[in-house]
Amino acid sequence: MNILYSLPHPADSLASGQAGHVVRATALLDALEALGHKVQRVEAAKSSSAKASVSLYRNVVRRLLPRPLAMRLRDRMRIRHSERYAQKLLALIERSRPDIVLETHIAFSRAGMLASQLSGVPLVLDDVAPAWEEEQHYGVGLRRAARTIHKEVTTQARLLVAVNQTLYQHLIADGLSADKLVVVPNGIDENLFRADLDGTPIRARYSIPPDSVVIGFVGSFQPYHRVDLLLRAFAQLDNARARLLLVGQGITSAESQALAAQLGVAQRTIFTGAVPYAQVPSYLAAADIAVMPAANEYSNPMKIYEYTAMGKAVVAPDQPTITEIVTHGENAYLFAREDVSAMATALQTLIADAALRGKLSAQGRRLAAQHTWRKRAETLQQALIERGIV
Repeated sequence: MNILYSLPHPADSLASGQAGHVVRATALLDALEALGHKVQRVEAAKSSSAKASVSLYRNVVRRLLPRPLAMRLRDRMRIRHSERYAQKLLALIERSRPDIVLETHIAFSRAGMLASQLSGVPLVLDDVAPAWEEEQHYGVGLRRAARTIHKEVTTQARLLVAVNQTLYQHLIADGLSADKLVVVPNGIDENLFRADLDGTPIRARYSIPPDSVVIGFVGSFQPYHRVDLLLRAFAQLDNARARLLLVGQGITSAESQALAAQLGVAQRTIFTGAVPYAQVPSYLAAADIAVMPAANEYSNPMKIYEYTAMGKAVVAPDQPTITEIVTHGENAYLFAREDVSAMATALQTLIADAALRGKLSAQGRRLAAQHTWRKRAETLQQALIERGIV
């Protein structure tokens, strides 16, 4: 199969390797190539016009205009940019004659839709979210346009890929046909996230005592990660040996550090700052317990897959998007969502019970073997064949 992959986001690049949709796209494409398919990658962010538009918005528009006006202007720029980018896709389609255009779904982008309409090459949209997701998660300036474009592109696509059953059901509720939907969850790079990695160097770097139980979190410190809940739960623990290792950096980093000081746990909390994705496993290897403090109602957290692959005792909220992946008491310890005391109880239980940590670790590793990116690529490949797209 000859695949033309498109990333229409005006700012994100596959080379950045940080954002979740970029990690997903990179890993899935590599897995498709490993199955013998030819993949050509094209990214909107590499064009000079995209770079200029992003710079104009971030350095001028966002700073000088009121937020509602700035967002409306941003959205118009994104629509116009996607239409220009569609011409680049068309030119590549004429040269390479792909069997499909596989595109990461991005709000306000009409690029893949236009290229598919004009060329006749089937469009497959990956990581599709409901029309309201962008508005709820990031905010939009042109609400009607966002929903109109979402309907246009999902109608044109031959196959829509959702990352979990929750999103699948949301898309069905939005009126999309099950015949053009498939669930392909996130996965694990088993060569990167390995249970045999040695966490001793990271423990030594941060002067973590050998007998400490380390509670780890990896993330970009987005508001929805609720690192504040984890800090408050950690402050309730009756164990001076415990250490909290917070890996990453983002919007809530500064307020998280201030909260750690306020709660009196700053001396036992390590903030590593930003860490390249390829180095994350070496930090995670230093943890005994790995936590996801919170998750939104429709995500498919890559963290959970990566935590299990590394053999960590996973602590996460009890909600459908998590229970699709792990089971309480079998390969994870789940707590009532947004309940600090329940999270603290989960952590205290695992700190005190090394045997339970070992059980969850072993079962998690077995589970991880079912969630490799190769298996995800095979699921996508099978869906394309069954629907007669290739």
